Amino acid sequence: MKKVLVTEPIHEEGMKLLEQEVEVIRAENTEIKTLLEKAVGCEGILIRSAKIPKELIEKTKTLKVIAKHGVGVDNIDVKTATKEGVLVVNAPESNINAVAEHGLALILALSKNLIKMDKELRKGNYGIRKEIVNIELKSKKVGLVGLGKISTLLAKKLVPMGMDVIAYDPYVDASEAKEMGVSLVDELNTVFEESDIVSVHVPSNEKTKGMIGKEQFEKMKESAYFINVARGDVIKEKELYEALKEDKIKGAALDVFEQEPPTADNPIFELENVLVSPHNAALTDKALVAMATQSAQGVLDCLNNKKPKYIVNKEVL
Repeated sequence: MKKVLVTEPIHEEGMKLLEQEVEVIRAENTEIKTLLEKAVGCEGILIRSAKIPKELIEKTKTLKVIAKHGVGVDNIDVKTATKEGVLVVNAPESNINAVAEHGLALILALSKNLIKMDKELRKGNYGIRKEIVNIELKSKKVGLVGLGKISTLLAKKLVPMGMDVIAYDPYVDASEAKEMGVSLVDELNTVFEESDIVSVHVPSNEKTKGMIGKEQFEKMKESAYFINVARGDVIKEKELYEALKEDKIKGAALDVFEQEPPTADNPIFELENVLVSPHNAALTDKALVAMATQSAQGVLDCLNNKKPKYIVNKEVL
C-alpha cells in the first residue's frame, strides 16, 4: 500500500479519505530530522505549517506529491519540488470565505473600538461610552493590496455596506474589478494615500516580501487603519510598529507576523492601538473540513494518476 506522511493533525474527514486508499504515517513533530525519518518510502506528504525544504524533497526519492492544507505554499520549496518532478497541490478555495470574514471582523472591531470598550467597561468605566467616538464605515474608503480570491470576497461584503473599495493588483483586469464594484489604481502608494482602511491580501514570495514599510505608512492618513490577514513578512513589522507608536496611523489589526509564532516580547503587543489574532483567520469549522478534504483529495488524485483540481506547479505535468 502506498504511504502518505501527514505532518500535523487534520480534520477526521480528510483522514478518512486518505485511510481508505493509503497507509497514513503520522509525524510526532515537525522538526526536519523527524520528517526526514518519517518520509522514507512515502509517495505523498500533507502539511499544515510544517516546512518542506530542499533537503527533504531531494532525499525522499519516492516522493510524488506535496499537499498544503490551505492556500499559501511559502513553507514549501516549490522550486526544488518542480525541479525534482514533485507535484505541489493545495486547497485555494477551502478557506477564502473564512479569511474574508475575519478581515471584515477586524475592520469592524477596530472602527467600533470593541476591544477597548470591553476592557474599560469590565473595570467599571461606564463613562467610556462618552469618551470614545466610533467610526461609521458607510462612505469610508477601503484599499485592498491584492485582488485575489479572498479580497474579492471581502470586497463583496464591503460594497453592500456602502463602502468605497479601491484595489492595487497589476494582474487583474480593470473591467473585472469594476463588475464587483472595485476601482483599480495604478500605483501601490495610491491605496495608502487615499484609503481610510488598508487591507493586505498578497502571498509571500520573492516579489512581495517586505513590500510594505515606512514609505507606505507615511503616506497613510493619521485617521487610517491597517489590516493584515495575508502573510507577516510582506510588511516590515518594525516600521509598522514605529508608525503606530508615533500615531502616524490610528491603528492596526494583525492575524499574521514576520516571525511565527511571535515572541512574547514582540513590541507590537505593547501597543494599545493594535488588535491581534494568532494566524487563525482560516480556522473555522467549515474551512477546516474543506482544507483537509481538498488537500487529501489532491494527494489521492496524484497517486491514482488523475489530474488534481488544484495544482501549484503545473509545469511538472
